[in-house]
Amino acid sequence: MKTIHSLLVVVLGGFALLSICAFQADLPPVQADVTPTPTYDPLVEPPLPEHPTELELGKNLYWHWCMPCHGDVGQGLTDEFRGVWEPDHQNCWARGCHAGRKEDTGFPIPTVVPAIVIADKLAQFPSLQALADFLQATHPPQHPGILQTDEYHAIAAYVFTMNDRPLEDSTPTALPTPLPTSTMSLPPSNQGLSASTSTPFLVVGGALFLIIILILSVAMRKPKL
Repeated sequence: MKTIHSLLVVVLGGFALLSICAFQADLPPVQADVTPTPTYDPLVEPPLPEHPTELELGKNLYWHWCMPCHGDVGQGLTDEFRGVWEPDHQNCWARGCHAGRKEDTGFPIPTVVPAIVIADKLAQFPSLQALADFLQATHPPQHPGILQTDEYHAIAAYVFTMNDRPLEDSTPTALPTPLPTSTMSLPPSNQGLSASTSTPFLVVGGALFLIIILILSVAMRKPKL
């Protein structure tokens, strides 16, 4: 009787383990925590660290002094770019703005502001210093030379990087057409995790089941005394 009772305990224990393994195998894959990517807003000021690099300083200065006319990515004052502004700021040449009238509060802005990120990569400027000197002599149009020399150099460095220009003094290699912007896609989160997680449980469950069968076989063949 004790032998039968022990065999029943072993069999029930084996089925319990197999049930646990099957339950683990059917569990849904664990989803990793994914931090959402902030929505890009060209009107939000780029952060400026306490001790910025020249490019960080140039990016922040570009946003303040250049972006309103030349665009957030150097595309120029296009209709699409003006569309991101508040409705009462989208028409730069309305009365009281930048049309050049006596009563206008803003400085005159040309009706066409060219792009500064172009195929020839600003080839007219053979060096970074040449662009910095040009900016200091002419920009901003309302107050040329108002910034410090190192600030103009920082803006020029940032504009060079926007055009994929090296920061050392060199003449760029012009491209026939702009390079397409590549899009990086993230792999699906944790796909295949369920199969990889359930495999060890199935292996252990199968091994336990075989051990139970062997124990039962030995117990049944044991001669009675």
